Amino acid sequence: MIRFAQALSLCGAVALAAMPAVASDLVVREVLQEEPLTDAPDMTVRITRVTLKPGGVIERHAHAGDEHLVVLTGGKLRIGDGQEITLAEGTVMFHSAGDGHGPYTNLGTADIVVLTTHVVRVYEPFSWPVE
Repeated sequence: MIRFAQALSLCGAVALAAMPAVASDLVVREVLQEEPLTDAPDMTVRITRVTLKPGGVIERHAHAGDEHLVVLTGGKLRIGDGQEITLAEGTVMFHSAGDGHGPYTNLGTADIVVLTTHVVRVYEPFSWPVE
């Protein structure tokens, strides 16, 4: 049953690449690892590398579980309120389950790369667009 859940979750990860929140050749999501929690097989931990290429946009969205994020390669972003910020390498961020975040637009000339860790329920949508 857990293998089925993992396969189902992986299908969700593949489908996520086509979702509006990340749909673009300018946004690349690579699931590096996904494993069920030891004491909660209905929960999974997903570690993903997200590359936001110059001009790329991650639309406003939310996740069913908490998101922890570490900036691997920083750059200049326009965030949801229109403010322009510079993300430094090593910056750590957190988004609570259900909290909308984004949009994020890469304003620079180089890729911005982040490592995300999500803790989510296996049978819930990984993310969804929010207004």
